[in-house]
Amino acid sequence: MKLNKILQNIFFVAILASCFWGGDFRNLSKESLSDSLEFKNNEKLKVLILDENMQLLEVLEVNTDQTDQLTLKLPNDKKVYVTFIAPKDEEVANSRISIQSPKNLSKEKIQEGLVSSLKQENLKQNSSVALDTNAVASSEKTLYEGRFERNKFMGGLLGFEPHKFNYILPANISSAKEPNQRKQVETKFQISIKKELFDDLFIRDLDLYFAYTQQSFWQLYDNQNSRPFRESNYEPSLYFSYPLNDYDLFFDRIDFGYLHQSNGGDVSHSRSWDRLFAEGIYSYKNFVMALKAWYRIPESADKDDNPDITRYLGYGELTLGYLWDKHLFSATLRNNLREDNKGSISLDYSYPIYKNLYLYLQFFNGYGESLQDYNNSINRFGIGILFNR
Repeated sequence: MKLNKILQNIFFVAILASCFWGGDFRNLSKESLSDSLEFKNNEKLKVLILDENMQLLEVLEVNTDQTDQLTLKLPNDKKVYVTFIAPKDEEVANSRISIQSPKNLSKEKIQEGLVSSLKQENLKQNSSVALDTNAVASSEKTLYEGRFERNKFMGGLLGFEPHKFNYILPANISSAKEPNQRKQVETKFQISIKKELFDDLFIRDLDLYFAYTQQSFWQLYDNQNSRPFRESNYEPSLYFSYPLNDYDLFFDRIDFGYLHQSNGGDVSHSRSWDRLFAEGIYSYKNFVMALKAWYRIPESADKDDNPDITRYLGYGELTLGYLWDKHLFSATLRNNLREDNKGSISLDYSYPIYKNLYLYLQFFNGYGESLQDYNNSINRFGIGILFNR
């Protein structure tokens, strides 16, 4: 077995583990109505509450210098997972959190300034309620910010967190065959993870990440040729992430750094390029928009495998996403901003079918779905399973 196939299997198993293993959560049900946690003063404690499908219901940020007790009341007969996060993995002591599941819930007005609720708009009725403290759930966050908090927690627990979508499309159908594509129907999958290397680097809230994304096109139905991998694209990146909530700016967060992409092919099929990028992210309730721009790092003419790649893939992309009820719609658009108007559009749709599994539909039209065929325009439709969103 070739090395790249071994690596593919390792990363695929790893990301599946992150999707199905929820970590050391506190599982609360009607039969388990109370739990407690001690913590120090002068620190901010986070309490994450997730539903049985590991979707975030609420994040509570508690200033322990102002109180030594927080009581949570949860919906009756609902299974939820509650976990507690102390900053920088410090040991905790000297306070108590109690958790109850009453039959009748009511939201009481309590003093402002202690607890910030990151409720998802469509899950308000299933969210927990902070009661019996001098606190209030006062600061509503967007769906994107709630997802960011959940993934960051999973990164601390598992060692890595999802980056882009992780999925498998057993049926990925193209309108015409690529030059080295024997079957029009093939399998496509993507593995994408990231790891926070440093937090509060140089300045407060500036975090450094390493990310890895792999996208593979597998001729699974080509029995006569031993089902080869037609193409795999490898995309490691090193970047900074910084929140902009405290500034009067349009974007909520900015990511910027270095990105490499290559296909590991032989001399005749090798494709690669290196970029510096900046990406601004804006979110409002269940809507998110990401605007990404990049600069290609020049290469010498004798080493450049694809000197005209920006003519087809352009200098940036725009991504839009919207969650309506349980339906997630997203689109990514690229354009070279030239008279010949080359670019691409990718449309995605997902819907939950079982726990952390989602029905996933993907449509791609244009240039650059894979590096080897970056200068060939294609139409492709795929159906499969999404593992995270």
